[in-house]
Amino acid sequence: MITITPQLVQDAIKKQHPNRAICVELAQKLKLHADGLIPTKLILERRPNENAATFEYRKKIYEPITEEPIGKVINSLSKIRRSQDWIIAYGGEVNSRIASGESLEDYCENNFPSFQSITNWAFSELLMISLIDANSVCAVILKQLPQSKAEYVKPEIEIFTSEQIIDYVIGEYYVLKSNDVVKVIDGGVVRNNEIYWVLTKNQIFKYERESSGNVREILTYTHNIGEIPCQKVGGLFYKRVNNDTIQKSRIAKMVPFLNEAAREYSDLQAEIVQHAYSEKYVYTNQECEVCRGTGHVKNEKGERSSCSVCGGRGKISSSPYGVYTFDAQKLGEQSLPNIPVGYIAKNTDIARFMQEHIDNHIYRALASINMEFLADRPLNQSGTAKEIDQDELNNFVSGVAEDIVMVLDRIYYFINEYRYNVIITQREERLKMLPKIPVPERFGLVNSGYMMSEIGTAKNSNVSRTIVKYMELEYVRKKYNAQPEIVKEVEALFDLDPLYGYDQQEKMTMLSNEGITMLDYVVSSNIQQFIQRAIKENNDFLLLPFDQKKAKIDEYAAEIINKNSAAQQIKEGINVDLE
Repeated sequence: MITITPQLVQDAIKKQHPNRAICVELAQKLKLHADGLIPTKLILERRPNENAATFEYRKKIYEPITEEPIGKVINSLSKIRRSQDWIIAYGGEVNSRIASGESLEDYCENNFPSFQSITNWAFSELLMISLIDANSVCAVILKQLPQSKAEYVKPEIEIFTSEQIIDYVIGEYYVLKSNDVVKVIDGGVVRNNEIYWVLTKNQIFKYERESSGNVREILTYTHNIGEIPCQKVGGLFYKRVNNDTIQKSRIAKMVPFLNEAAREYSDLQAEIVQHAYSEKYVYTNQECEVCRGTGHVKNEKGERSSCSVCGGRGKISSSPYGVYTFDAQKLGEQSLPNIPVGYIAKNTDIARFMQEHIDNHIYRALASINMEFLADRPLNQSGTAKEIDQDELNNFVSGVAEDIVMVLDRIYYFINEYRYNVIITQREERLKMLPKIPVPERFGLVNSGYMMSEIGTAKNSNVSRTIVKYMELEYVRKKYNAQPEIVKEVEALFDLDPLYGYDQQEKMTMLSNEGITMLDYVVSSNIQQFIQRAIKENNDFLLLPFDQKKAKIDEYAAEIINKNSAAQQIKEGINVDLE
């Protein structure tokens, strides 16, 4: 067993773990696009022979267009928490030894530091970092110790990226560099001393690194969990190096296409500057008074340089903007146009082609993870567009959801141990307090516009009415996810309409052929107003079992049938009297 000392931390900072470099490199490939950084290396690789001034200019005007597609992916995946089957289910009664308001559910779902709930943390910080840096780790630490024995500890989660993971030995310890600092005044100078956490199976340590390079311990806590309270965020297996598993992000396939988009966008900017903006030309005979038409001047040392007034042309233009000037005398009178001022004709087709090429790279980046529906370009508008593969999309999203649930299971476990392993000594009893988090299966990430298009295609293709019905139901659940009362009402309409999907003419034909009953016909023809009436009479109508709801709707239909029958009898009676 390794003993944690300040010297161990100092040595770790100096040597660092051998896997750190490869993990940082994997993360940087995505971070470049996710954070909207200037892709200096990519731009330089595209044009290795350009001069320094042009290179600096291209860096200055670069805009991070590849930040948007990654942002769309992260935003779309954050909707996992809105899945109908996303739930964090706690068990029965809270253990009697836990004080009121101090249960695991109270702390994790209502009072979690900075985020209010762990779910909020998971779908803001965890999701984003896990998709960029799959080798990051979530550490459960204590930033403050309790003030008394009666006070419950308040564990917090800090994510340490690959760059912050300094050293580790599997099953022994982690040395992690925090983003937090300690401000100290040294000789009137304010310094930010670095903070390092060391986590072991039974203790956590907090160290401050001073300007001298020495480290000193500023916090120690014995948690006695028996495991290092640390969990890798997860991703796809990449390879095993130095007896440890290196992982890749689940969106790593986007990188090649985003790189190409970034490179070509920088080229497009240069192309637009050269071929999209108007440039004037002027024929001039006016000689520059400074250089006397030579285009050059001499300084006090007799050194020759280009004239700053005419730009070395020898002739000057009366225009305040940059223009091309031509010496009319040198060109000869025969070559001059009638109007000696004009604009240079430019070909903009190349810029248009490049823009389409860039859009295609971004589309393919999204398609590489089966999320091409997020592209700005509508589907099937180009030869490269393809229909969404719902199965592959669900496989991808399910993988992300599994990673999140895996981390949450471990986080809840560590927090539970931190807070209650002294109060409740039996491990089995503590495990019963943990929530169950099933991996959701119904995500509904595809936008509603695409779903409507699918429904229209299905109807035009004479797909089974039952299938269309479920497609429409799925659309309603997505469209009105935040309005469950509307969803329940539409679900009731689908369930209680015996002839859903048939038009009025089809219903009349079936009725005349005695293929359906009058009751079914009346219910289907009035289903919407029947449901509205039922809700007004009973606010809990939509919560009733199906049989009770159907009985009430049939009752309303029977009223109409009876009224119509009575009216018909009266009419027939009048006709008899007239005869």
